[in-house]
Amino acid sequence: MTYRTRTALAVMAAALAVPVAPALADGGGTSWPGSALLAGRWSGTAASTEVAGFTFPVSAEVRVAPTGRPTGTVVLGAPVNCAGAWVPVSTRGRVTTFSERVRPTGDGECIDDGTVRLSPASRGRLRYVWTKGDAGSVAYLSPTGVSGAWTGTLRQAGDPPVPVSLRITGVRAGQMEGRSRYGAPFSCTGRLVPRGAGTQSSATFTEVITRSGSDRCVGIGTMRVRLRSDGRLAYRWTGGRVTSTALLTRAR
Repeated sequence: MTYRTRTALAVMAAALAVPVAPALADGGGTSWPGSALLAGRWSGTAASTEVAGFTFPVSAEVRVAPTGRPTGTVVLGAPVNCAGAWVPVSTRGRVTTFSERVRPTGDGECIDDGTVRLSPASRGRLRYVWTKGDAGSVAYLSPTGVSGAWTGTLRQAGDPPVPVSLRITGVRAGQMEGRSRYGAPFSCTGRLVPRGAGTQSSATFTEVITRSGSDRCVGIGTMRVRLRSDGRLAYRWTGGRVTSTALLTRAR
C-alpha cells in the first residue's frame, strides 16, 4: 500500500473512481439482489433428505451478468452421475432459485428438472438445497477459486505485520470486485475495482482506500491475487515505490 496525505487521497480517488454496476451492490437496482455473492466456483458434498446415508459430490460454477442475472453449470458425482445447467427463476430475500436441467454422464440416479435454491451461508459458503417432489438434498458448498473471504498477515518493509482480510465476489464472467480491510496500525478499509479480465485462479484490482483510521493508510495502488496449489491466496500490492505481500487463507 502507498501512504500519502488525506488530500492526496481525495484527489486520486476522484481521478480513478470507476462507476460500479448495480449488480455489484446487494439489492441495488436489479431484479437479482445479492447475486454477486453467488458467483465463482464451488464444491461440496450433498446429503439426501430422504435416504439416510446417501451422499454425492457437487461442483458448480455460477456466473453473473452485468445486469445481475446469474446462471450456473453443475456436475453431480457418483452415484448420481449427471451434469447440466442452472437456469435462474427468481430471487426472494437472499435466496436465488434455479431450474436444474441435467443429463446422465454414466450409470447412476440422475433426476432432471429439479429446483435448486442457493443462498449465502457462514464462512463464505453457499447453502445448496435441491428438491423435486418428495426428494431432496442439502449441501454447504465452499468456494474453490479466488472468490470468497480471506484473512492473513500483510508484510511491508519498514512496518510491523498487519492483519488483512479480503472479500472477493465474482461479479461477471472473468471479472471480480471486492472489499479489503487492514488492522492496526493502518486501520483502514478499501474497495477493489476490477482491472481487465481475470479468472477464478487470479485477478487484478485497483484498490481505493475508502475509510482510514490513521494517516498512514490513504493509498491507491494495484493488487494482484493468485490461487496457489496449496489452497492459499498469494497477495501482492504495488504502488509508487512500495510493495506489500501476504499469504491468505480462507476465513473460518
